[in-house]
Amino acid sequence: MARLETFLLREWQRVSGWQLFLQPVSWVFQLLVWVRRKAFALGILPSRRPGRPVIVIGNISVGGTGKTPLVLALVSFFQSQAKTPGILTRGYMPSSNLRVPAAGSVIHVIPQTTPAENPAFADEAVLLSECSSAPVFAGANRVAVAAMLLQRYPSTDVLICDDGLQHYALQRDIEIAVVDASRGFGNGFCLPAGPLREPIARLACVDCIVLNGASNDGQFQAKTPEEADRMASLALQLSAINVPVFEMTYADARMRQLGVGQANAPYLSPTAFCDLHQGKRIVAIAGIGNPARFFTQLASLGVVLAGKFAFPDHHPFGISDLRSIDADIILMTEKDAVKCRLYAASDKRLWSMRVDAKLPEAFFEFVLKKLPHAT
Repeated sequence: MARLETFLLREWQRVSGWQLFLQPVSWVFQLLVWVRRKAFALGILPSRRPGRPVIVIGNISVGGTGKTPLVLALVSFFQSQAKTPGILTRGYMPSSNLRVPAAGSVIHVIPQTTPAENPAFADEAVLLSECSSAPVFAGANRVAVAAMLLQRYPSTDVLICDDGLQHYALQRDIEIAVVDASRGFGNGFCLPAGPLREPIARLACVDCIVLNGASNDGQFQAKTPEEADRMASLALQLSAINVPVFEMTYADARMRQLGVGQANAPYLSPTAFCDLHQGKRIVAIAGIGNPARFFTQLASLGVVLAGKFAFPDHHPFGISDLRSIDADIILMTEKDAVKCRLYAASDKRLWSMRVDAKLPEAFFEFVLKKLPHAT
């Protein structure tokens, strides 16, 4: 399954014969998506308003686009505005030997745990809880999740829903779609012939788009001619959509060694990290939606890698995954560290890197202006 996911994410970046063969299935999928959305809009399928303003952050494509850092940035902003945000998430857990919570259950996500210690907690949900100091509740039914969060934390005055763009049962006040600048919309086809959960036209209905991975001064960065062509095509597609587009990059990278009970361990700057491990064999691993972005970022920070290993998104790392890696230092994302810190007591090679989302002030002003008062 992991190899299939990796294959599809790569192949969906281009058009090939087998994808054209699947196009009729994509049309059926697209029709079902349209019918479902209309059913919610017309009230045929029920939707609920939780009694607080709701901001939904999502995407129209499968794979990682950078929603989690954006959620954390918005939570931090609202807290700086003396607001009390709460986070709703599905708490996605991949198929594995770990128990998956029942469809109707709601989980209050507790910081400083791991999916292996408590299989009800997924990696992103734990990361959101630890990095935000906001209440995080997870479950497939976002309406039930919102109700439980507000019951437990009634002072919450704004709800931020992580990855809920297609969860129409929860009514929302603001929709923010995140788009990966390097992968864009792939071949532009809906599932299963392409990576899209909904057609590109869906973006005309959101309040704004956050473009993740655009470079300085609004200029796209590309490593290959193919990537440059893809980014140029993406720029044209976004310009044709009549909604505001804000660029997001990552800043303030810092590294920390994993360890049991080391939640307050100091961070090192990339320069200090490289100086400390000069001459050592550093290998990077990533089990996220777009591992290439992590590896590219490390290179831009001056981290010389002796190897890099990409795993499927939400990969349930085991001790065997780490023991098989020939390295003096294993560097990973914070999301992966949530799952790997259980092994830190027996493997001192493990380090994680944390980054913060960087967005223009105009983005936060836009969101604040559109945010309604609690009802």
